[in-house]
Amino acid sequence: MTAMISAAVLGSAGIVHADVTSQSSATTPTDTSEVVAKTTDLGKAALTTSQTTESSADQNSNRQESTAPVSSNDQEKKASVENNQNNTEKTTNPEKEQSSDTVLKSSVSSVANNENKEVKSVTPATSSFATDENIVSQRTVPQANSTITVSNPTDYPTQAAKLVGKNSQGQPYYIYQIVNLRNPTLDSQQARLILAVDPANPQGNNFVYVTTDQYKKIYGNVYVIAPGRYADIAVGTSGSTSPNGENSRIFRVSNTQPFTFNFNGKTISVPASVSIKSVRTVNPVYGLGNQAKINYTDKVDITPELNNPAIEYIYRDKDGNYTTNSALPTNVPVNGITGQRFLITNVDNYKQVVKGYYLTNQKDSLSNTANGKDYQGTISQFQIGKYYQKTLYNWDRSVSQTLIYELLDPQGTMNISLVRPNAKTETKRVAVGQVDRFSNGTLARNPFVPGANAVQLVYADLGHIIPVDENGQVISQDQPIYNNDETDAHKAAATASPDLTAEGWVLNDPKQATITPANPGEDTKVEYRRVIINTETKTVTQTVKYEYADGITEGRPSLPAPRVQVATFTHTTITNPVTGDIISDTWTPAQKFTTVYSPKVDGFYADFAYVGGNDNVTQNTPDTTFVVKYAGPNENVEHQTVTQTVHYQYKDGITEGRPALPQDNVQQKSFTHTVKTDPEGNIIEDTWTPDQADNQFTAVKSPNIHDEATDTNYYYDQAVVGGNTNVTQSTPDTEFIVYYLPGNITTQSKSITQTVHYAYRDGVTQGRPALPTDNVQRVTFTQKIETNPFTGDVTGYSWDPIYSKFDSVQTPELKGFYADQEVAGGDTHVIPEDSDTTYTVYYAAPVSKITDEKHVTQTITYEYADGITANRPTLPRTDVQTKVFYRTVTTNPWTDKVISDTWSPAQNFTVVQTPTINGYYYDQAQAGSNSAVTHENPDTEYIVQYAPGKVTTEDKTVTQTIKYEYADGVTEGRPTLPADNTITVDFTHTIVRDPWTDKVISDTWSPAQTINPVESPTIDGFTPDHAEIPGKTITYDSENLEYVVKYTKDEEPNKPTPEEPTPEEPTTPEPEKPNGPVEETPTPSQPQPTVPAPEAPVQQPTKPVEESSEIPVINQVVSAKPAAPNKEANNKLPQTGNQDSTAIIGLGLVTAFASLFGFGKRKSEK
Repeated sequence: MTAMISAAVLGSAGIVHADVTSQSSATTPTDTSEVVAKTTDLGKAALTTSQTTESSADQNSNRQESTAPVSSNDQEKKASVENNQNNTEKTTNPEKEQSSDTVLKSSVSSVANNENKEVKSVTPATSSFATDENIVSQRTVPQANSTITVSNPTDYPTQAAKLVGKNSQGQPYYIYQIVNLRNPTLDSQQARLILAVDPANPQGNNFVYVTTDQYKKIYGNVYVIAPGRYADIAVGTSGSTSPNGENSRIFRVSNTQPFTFNFNGKTISVPASVSIKSVRTVNPVYGLGNQAKINYTDKVDITPELNNPAIEYIYRDKDGNYTTNSALPTNVPVNGITGQRFLITNVDNYKQVVKGYYLTNQKDSLSNTANGKDYQGTISQFQIGKYYQKTLYNWDRSVSQTLIYELLDPQGTMNISLVRPNAKTETKRVAVGQVDRFSNGTLARNPFVPGANAVQLVYADLGHIIPVDENGQVISQDQPIYNNDETDAHKAAATASPDLTAEGWVLNDPKQATITPANPGEDTKVEYRRVIINTETKTVTQTVKYEYADGITEGRPSLPAPRVQVATFTHTTITNPVTGDIISDTWTPAQKFTTVYSPKVDGFYADFAYVGGNDNVTQNTPDTTFVVKYAGPNENVEHQTVTQTVHYQYKDGITEGRPALPQDNVQQKSFTHTVKTDPEGNIIEDTWTPDQADNQFTAVKSPNIHDEATDTNYYYDQAVVGGNTNVTQSTPDTEFIVYYLPGNITTQSKSITQTVHYAYRDGVTQGRPALPTDNVQRVTFTQKIETNPFTGDVTGYSWDPIYSKFDSVQTPELKGFYADQEVAGGDTHVIPEDSDTTYTVYYAAPVSKITDEKHVTQTITYEYADGITANRPTLPRTDVQTKVFYRTVTTNPWTDKVISDTWSPAQNFTVVQTPTINGYYYDQAQAGSNSAVTHENPDTEYIVQYAPGKVTTEDKTVTQTIKYEYADGVTEGRPTLPADNTITVDFTHTIVRDPWTDKVISDTWSPAQTINPVESPTIDGFTPDHAEIPGKTITYDSENLEYVVKYTKDEEPNKPTPEEPTPEEPTTPEPEKPNGPVEETPTPSQPQPTVPAPEAPVQQPTKPVEESSEIPVINQVVSAKPAAPNKEANNKLPQTGNQDSTAIIGLGLVTAFASLFGFGKRKSEK
């Protein structure tokens, strides 16, 4: 058949993808596995369409940015695809991309719309792309004397590999996914897609090939899909090529480029992934990781990566969590691609000793080959500490959902998170090989393949030595980490316990001075004991004494007290409490005695200027004493005085009529001149000494002069005169004069006004009362100004009056309006410095508003008393009446003071008549209240209960007994008589009562019954006196019946037949006493039943009779005389109380007949 392969260039879309599988319907996937979603952060990366054709290596120059379909028949018309690159949304602005809507525009040119256009296409070679090369690369790792050899997987599709191309270095493209295409066939063979990447850049372009399960050739173009772009590949001849149409033959391949986004509060980077979206579904034939080989409508795979590690160094913390750790060695990469196999020689060489950590892997557990040295592994898709994504798109290129994968431990446990637009992120912890399900039905499948991974070297923290006392309590923070065993990464080496002697502790067990832990990750507690400390002290002294040389002390200055210096030394011995050995025997260090300078003694001189001093005083230095002696000099003394005088005068010389001037201010300082000589006459000292402590003249502040009689101030020309901070015996005497004059006086006046103005707050006056006229008050002040006659400066002023006060103005009332002030103005004193003031009193209308709304409800609820509603009539709807009350508060517009506070008036509820329910009785004929209610009334609730009637029953049995006897009483030698024939008839007495009042509603007996005739059994040679006992109608009030049939021996032939005996009356047994009164008068035959109406509610009986289970009483007839109940019946419908009058008549006829024929009651014969 003719195969059609085409591609459509579509617009860009945000990044995300997932796997959605389908096993039955192309439109409704039955299994959604590995579905991924888009968030705003994911929008940073976007897909745009990009397909380029590729042929063999010598045709690379013919690549195109768009592709055209190529048919296997050159005679067929070729379809083309219009490349709308200018309509493609770019991804150069991450911020713009991040805020874009999830539905992204696309420019679609379908094959159907471009059938008449021809675009040059390149038909790639069908078999010359690559050779079947299995060994890909080999690298020698310099650090470990080991090599890592990389090869393709054992199940690598070598036949398909012959169809793929090579990169510019001649390396074959690496196949990581092959899928069957559902329904399309090519040359009657199963159509397939091959997905491959460049081994030098696997996170870059994806190369997609259309072929069949025979891998004979490539159909159409090779699609080169750049990162962030996608291609629509139409395969087959049937079906629409619209990317979102039903029965579409398009398979959309999207290359989601690596991107970074915020996830769970941190920024993560995820590698690329590729999705295949189709309506017809695909089924994986070959792929990486744990894949379910089922039908997918969206198949998504994590794109292979280059240089993933062959050796992973993993850290496990004390809580068992696995992560990376910068202290561990860097992972060892392998020069290969995800999914390829690798062989590491001498794998144990990678076990490194890391300070503070130990290797948790079991010893000799790494090598997995026969030689016991090497490791055969697979370059894994997943690493601890990294994240991976799968993204699923809708047909309109909007993101459907995103799965984020995080490997948690070396065993393969994963966190799988579902991220959807406008939905909360969900996370599932999924064990290896397991599948969980998210809330939207998406399956969380763990893709990790056990064993298909790198060498995982897991390190954990080494333990510590923990010092403790004899009670196990930790005594020190000196807790050393175990030393590493430099020859074995699995072990800890011998580690010295800390020396805590300085902290006062020694080892309890000297053998624990060094610890070699058996478990390198477990702490070891080492016990310590307190040391024994003994101390003693010793003192050494240096003493300096002072004496007069002649021994005389009386009348002389006191001599200095002895100067004693003391050095104290402590002797400390520390003993080990375990061994008794002296750990330490020390004296405190050497000290110093300082040199002592001889103090001065007035008038006397020491024989030594200083004595003593020792820089090395130890506990062995002897005590020492020094004596300093004093002798006195000769002296000559004279005195001198220095004077400062201040005089006060009126400048104009006038003193009459003026205040007296201040007295002269005189200050004197005296000095003493002393000359001291030694006994030999040599001048020892020649000094001037002030006789007072204060050796300076103070500056004199000029006194104020005020004439109280004339209230006149006098001013000085100098505020301060004199003063000398350094008066000595050489300072000359000094004199100063201060002059006074009266101040100069001038006057001025000032007026101040207070105005009270009245206005409406809103400014509106029309139609309102006239406002009061302004109130204006005035105060006048007179000021006297005084100036200094020497400087002209104003020195003071006074006002008359000093202050005044405006009157407060009572605000006039204005009908219907409220003022913002009751009183205006006059609130403070007025002083001359104040300015004119104006007060404005505003009027405004009162404010009314509804502040509260109260709903008062009356609720009448209907319910069954026992709470059961199933299979019962529907209860009446709850009756709810609501009365709404409003609270209106009128307030002063200025003070918010409440003027009035009222609620809307009282209202009335309606009393509700209780609806009837057939077969059930209510406890209240009406409910509710019509009393007036206000907002203060609480909500009220009434409950009306329904219950079925209470049914009680008693049973009565009427018996008919037929006995058989021989007439002559002889039984010996004769046939055995028949057994008594006993027939019983049961009747039920049913009484129905109102469940609330206990009033009898219905009192009935079950109807009359008929006993059929009974033939008398035959006895050979004997004849019964009655051939049959006739039938009879029995009612509940019938008495028990008893008949006796007598057998007479048949007469011999020719013997006269005796007369037939007259039958006796039938025996009437003594009737049993009935349990209650029995109605004897029959009721009319089959009366029409009526339904009693419920009565008004009454109080419940204090001792209710036992109730039957819920039996609705329908069509009841009330008996005139109910029988007393003797038991209750459950779950029985009551019988009507009719009596069959014909039965009574029949009973009378039977009795008469019995009398006529002579059978009836007989006395028992024995």
